[in-house]
Amino acid sequence: GAAADRAGWQALEDALKGKALPAGLSLSGRPALTLRSYGFSASIDKSGGYLGGYLPDAAAKDAIAALIEASPLRGRISDETEILPAAPTGFGVAARGAVQDLLRLDLGSASVVDREVNVRGLTCRALIRDEVQTNLASGLPDSFSGKAEIGMRQTGCVIDPPSNCQNELDALTQRYYVMFGQGTAVVTLDPVTERAMSEAAAILRQCPATRVTIEGHANLDGERSGFNNLDLSSRRALRVREELIRRGIGPAQLEVKGYGTDRPLVAHGDPEARVKNRRVQFTVAK
Repeated sequence: GAAADRAGWQALEDALKGKALPAGLSLSGRPALTLRSYGFSASIDKSGGYLGGYLPDAAAKDAIAALIEASPLRGRISDETEILPAAPTGFGVAARGAVQDLLRLDLGSASVVDREVNVRGLTCRALIRDEVQTNLASGLPDSFSGKAEIGMRQTGCVIDPPSNCQNELDALTQRYYVMFGQGTAVVTLDPVTERAMSEAAAILRQCPATRVTIEGHANLDGERSGFNNLDLSSRRALRVREELIRRGIGPAQLEVKGYGTDRPLVAHGDPEARVKNRRVQFTVAK
C-alpha cells in the first residue's frame, strides 16, 4: 500500500512490526509500503546548493555525498535529505545520476519524484548540455523517465584564458571525435590525429597554470565484444596525455579520468554513437 505522508508511513510500519498474527502465520519479508509521492530535490549555483526530500538508504546518501565531495562545491551544499525506505526500485540510482548531471552545470535544479526525473539549468558548454540531455533521455534506470531543459548561458561565461581554452578544446573535440580504433587505446598518428594532438597542445599552452582533465569515453560496442570500457577509456585518456607531454605540455597540468559508457553524447543506439561516444574530451578546472 501507499501512505499519504512520512508520518502515515511510519505509523503503518510500526503497526505491522508489532502486530500479532494468528498462530502459524508470519510476515513474508518486509511489507511493501510506499509513499503516495516520494521525492528528492537539489539545486546549485556558484555559491553552493541544497539537497532535500527523501533517499531510500544510507548507500544512496553516501553516493551523492561522494559526488559533492569531489566537486568544486565541496563543503558548500546543505544536505537536508532524510532516509526513508519507501522508494520505487532504482530511485537511489536515479537521484545520484540527477545530482551528477546537475553538478556539471553552472547553475540549475533537479528533482526525482516517484519515477520522473527532471533537470533544469544553464551551462557555457554545448558538450555538457548534450551529455546531460542524452543521459536524461536514455540513461535512467528501468521504468524511470526524464526530461532535461538545459540552456546555453548568454552572460556569465567569463572571457579569460581558462575559459578561452575550454571553448577551443570543446571545439577540438567536435572536430576530431574518434582518435582510436574500435576496442583499442592505440593512437595511430595519421595526419588527422597528428593535427588533433598538435592543436590540443597549442591550445593548452595558452593556459599553462590551469589544470586540465583529459576524459576518456567509449561506446557500447566494446562491451559486446568483451572489453572493459571503463579501463579502456582510462587508457585512452592516458595515451592522449602521453602525446601531449611529448609535445611539451607539463605533466603536472594534465589529469586523466575514464568514464566508460557513462557519459554518451548521443544515445548508444543512435547511428552516430560509434563516432561521437568513442572520444576524448577536456575539462579545464574552474
